[in-house]
Amino acid sequence: MEGMIRLALFFLILSLAAVSDIRKRMIPDWMPFFIAGVSLFPSEPVYLTGLLVALPLLVAGITVGGIGGGDIKLTGACGLVLGFERTLAGLLMALSFLLLFHAVRQCVRKIRKANCVAEKEQAYPLVPFLLLGMVISVLSLL
Repeated sequence: MEGMIRLALFFLILSLAAVSDIRKRMIPDWMPFFIAGVSLFPSEPVYLTGLLVALPLLVAGITVGGIGGGDIKLTGACGLVLGFERTLAGLLMALSFLLLFHAVRQCVRKIRKANCVAEKEQAYPLVPFLLLGMVISVLSLL
């Protein structure tokens, strides 16, 4: 029962972060900290190794750019709650969904360009895809 409350709180905060990322392209600092706090929920382990999942995002954010600090902190906080394996699986699914979304969007842009409809470049929010990946990851391992 306590594990379900922990997951419900986790997904509630992650959903709020997804909405914020879609609307403002920003994740308030309190959201990753609240998720990290959820990892301290009694009778459930804190998975410190889950923090390692965020390391590739940190390296990519520093070297290549395009990944915000909020995405990195949120991924690390997810790792504290879900553990290394589930968070890595969720992140890989999230990035796969993001790649699929990008491919479809590029096709639509080409069609619109052929019809002379101008469209500006825009960064993609990562957290909605992260939410989807984490939901699938948790459901597949229940």
